[in-house]
Amino acid sequence: MQAPVYCRSCLTPHNDSEVSPYEAADLLLDGFAWAELLPALAGAPVATLVFVGPELLVAFQSQEAVRMLGRRPAGSPAREALADLADYVTVVGRCMASGDPIALERSPVTLPDPDDDHPAGVLLDAYFYPLRGRDGSVQAVLAQAVDVTTRYADDERLRLALALNRIGLDLSRSLEVEQVTATVTRLAANFFSGWGLLDLWQSNGALARVAVTHHDPALQPTLEKLKRLPRVSGRAHGEPEPYSTRTARTGQSFMVDLSPSGLVEVGTNEEHRDVLRKLRPRWFITVPVQVGPRRLGALSVVRPDGERPFAPADRFVLEQFAERAAIALAHAHDYGEQRQSALALQRSLLPPVPTSTAHVQLAARYQSGGAGAEVGGDWYDTIPLQGGSLGVVVGDVEGHDLNAAGLMGQVRAVVHSHAHLGLPPGRIAEEANAFVLSTSSEQLVTMTYMQLYPQERLLVWVRAGHMPAIAVAPGGDVTLMHGRGGLPLGVEATASWGEDTMHLPSGTLLAVFTDGLVETTEQSFDEGVAALAALLAAHRTEDVEVLADLALATLREEAGHRDDVALVLVRLPAAEAPAVRSISRRLPAAASSAPIARLFLRDLLTQWQLPEATVDTAALLATELVSNATRHSDTGVELRVKMAADRLRVAVFDESHRMPHTVSGDAEATGGRGLQLVERLASSWGVQTEDGGKAVWFELAADATSGH
Repeated sequence: MQAPVYCRSCLTPHNDSEVSPYEAADLLLDGFAWAELLPALAGAPVATLVFVGPELLVAFQSQEAVRMLGRRPAGSPAREALADLADYVTVVGRCMASGDPIALERSPVTLPDPDDDHPAGVLLDAYFYPLRGRDGSVQAVLAQAVDVTTRYADDERLRLALALNRIGLDLSRSLEVEQVTATVTRLAANFFSGWGLLDLWQSNGALARVAVTHHDPALQPTLEKLKRLPRVSGRAHGEPEPYSTRTARTGQSFMVDLSPSGLVEVGTNEEHRDVLRKLRPRWFITVPVQVGPRRLGALSVVRPDGERPFAPADRFVLEQFAERAAIALAHAHDYGEQRQSALALQRSLLPPVPTSTAHVQLAARYQSGGAGAEVGGDWYDTIPLQGGSLGVVVGDVEGHDLNAAGLMGQVRAVVHSHAHLGLPPGRIAEEANAFVLSTSSEQLVTMTYMQLYPQERLLVWVRAGHMPAIAVAPGGDVTLMHGRGGLPLGVEATASWGEDTMHLPSGTLLAVFTDGLVETTEQSFDEGVAALAALLAAHRTEDVEVLADLALATLREEAGHRDDVALVLVRLPAAEAPAVRSISRRLPAAASSAPIARLFLRDLLTQWQLPEATVDTAALLATELVSNATRHSDTGVELRVKMAADRLRVAVFDESHRMPHTVSGDAEATGGRGLQLVERLASSWGVQTEDGGKAVWFELAADATSGH
């Protein structure tokens, strides 16, 4: 069919979209023979040939085509002129027949080199365009080719460099040997589109396959079976040992065609042979994994039958890969040894795991932070004390290094020893503060110390810059135990910490913890504490051991915590409150015991909901008795509080047998004024002698508004 003839006026359409660029070019070239363009192409830096007619006769060659391909006989058919480039002859024929342009990118071609006896292999980008006549039929094919060998090599080098950089970066993020081995085989499998195998020497001298990864997840289970089966990658060729073993032993690399049929035959049993049939291993490279002269093992990659074989460049890349893997493995091994030493140190500084008793249920946990933070300053301790009371301490030394761990161990020992001496919580905080200051350390220390009287369901505590503990009542009510609080340890030499006293319902759950459990860069302290409180309230009836594990797993995994954590859970038994409430507390023979006794008694009687007047009177009289007793005792005093029906009885015991006396008529006398107050304000008072000392007591009428 005759092609339509366009007039030049059509080049200026009413709408630009009415004439395509191709139509415009055809109009402009109307009456212009293609041959008139060829002289312009003759000297262009692009190899250009034109094939005409059904026989695809060579009609034109540019100077670059002659230089690149050698002169091809003009007028000869393409099948003869390009006999050494049969693939191109086929493409020229397809272009002529279909009338469609065809592109071949990075096509490998072997070209003659007049200056070299060996042909040169290059990569060409080749493009084939149909040339049409006036009737629209394809009359010729214009072929152009550009040598992209150098450009592709530069691109490939850049690609490999970027890939190796990524590999090094990914490996550097893994600090544990298991993470490194898994990362190595995963990266190798994905990069080479096959599967990766890593074999490492073990301490017993055996070569073990430690990791395998297939780039196709569907075949990973099959490859896992191969991991536990013997290596046969060399025996198909009659070799005495597998290639990977020889590589790990000698440091020599191998690149092999495995011949899958022969490889299957040497499977050790039918299961082994079935695995090999499914995987169809064919193309195999193994390279040594070593740091200097130290050989760690071998890294291998495999491609299945039907995929392209490995090239020498692939072996080079895998060797570079293995170098980075060896460095990462060496670092991970060193890190593992350091981590084990650090964890051993940390365990040695922490107390034995506490055990529950008939009076309390106990659970304690320490968990190190993320990678590189295995040593930290968090600690806990539970200390059985005289009279059945229990000391509970949780603290945090600033930092995540050996210095923090060392200071933590020392502070824990100071707190533990002073608690055994019977010092009250406020004095223990003062002694720990003095010790921290004496070390000249710039690291701050926070701490919560609790003294729990389980049978009396009484809690006395101080908080030195630490986060508040959480108390969960049996009904689910949550209390954040802020208390009076105080500065962290090691800040101020004259700092003091006021004690708080709390009467607990039976079955109360207490949680004392460090900030690593509740605070992260993504979660505020308040949000973390709220989440922990909600979890404890929701699972308050769980065994404390189960609940401790649940708290760590839930809060740390969800928020991605990296700080270390100490956690102690304490639950009081679910027993009915006794009709007679009786509490005893030891105090040191020191002037500071009098104000401690006053605060303790005020908090206790307020918790018991006694009238304010009774609380004030009892606190005043107890302060006088304790002050007097500390002047006559060398070892300490004991404050005893008993509430029965509507009578409050307070006694102060000391180890002196010297009997007290009221003030004399001498205006200059000072002794006995405290007893004068007792005599005037108490309903009754007296002195009771005991083995080893005496107890001065007084009673007040006190009708509590409600019981607990």
